[in-house]
Amino acid sequence: MAGLTNTWPPGVVIAILMAVVVTFGSWYYSVVYQPRKLQRAYKRALYTLATAVETRDSGTIGHAKRVARYAVAVADELGIRKQERLRIEYAALLRDIGKVNVPAILLNKTTPLEPEEWDKVKSHSQLGAEIVGAVPFLSFLGDLILHHHECWDGSGYPSELMGEEIPLGSRILAVTTDYDAITSERPYHKPQPPEQAIEQIKSGRGSKYDPAVVDAFLRVLENEGAA
Repeated sequence: MAGLTNTWPPGVVIAILMAVVVTFGSWYYSVVYQPRKLQRAYKRALYTLATAVETRDSGTIGHAKRVARYAVAVADELGIRKQERLRIEYAALLRDIGKVNVPAILLNKTTPLEPEEWDKVKSHSQLGAEIVGAVPFLSFLGDLILHHHECWDGSGYPSELMGEEIPLGSRILAVTTDYDAITSERPYHKPQPPEQAIEQIKSGRGSKYDPAVVDAFLRVLENEGAA
């Protein structure tokens, strides 16, 4: 791991700190004063923070926003109540915030990662949970962020949870995150067409992904004309 660095460009650090400040202010006033108007401001602040985080990872600009949209649609399809839908949406936006402590050279590497490099990248879910856990008005997102890379069969990380041990929101994020990653350009792969991404998601049904979540997601795509 020699030569790797966690140093952020000053502009990115400033952008994230500003977003956090705005988020806190929006949250406080949304609770104390004007709920509807300022809850929207709170959500916009989270979107801003998600965009700042994405500047670290080449090819992911807009990824969090798309995942959040898919995740909310799946939550709707599954009949999840409004407050939990919001929690899933917010977790979708911030699920990769732990990448602030992963060297950008690893996030943008075009060749296969070495085992120790992969361990560093995988640490982002734990780091992300710790980051939001340290912020009172974000801590309620911690479990969803921590477990969004768990697999239905127990082969995921960081805790190797399986089945319904995994929070439902995390199971939704697993499917929606992977679909958007497959269909987006990354340093290590070209974007694949939706039909190929759908086949990959289907192939993970019952092993990598919760079958009920996969089925709900496919209905969402069908309703959007993508399946």
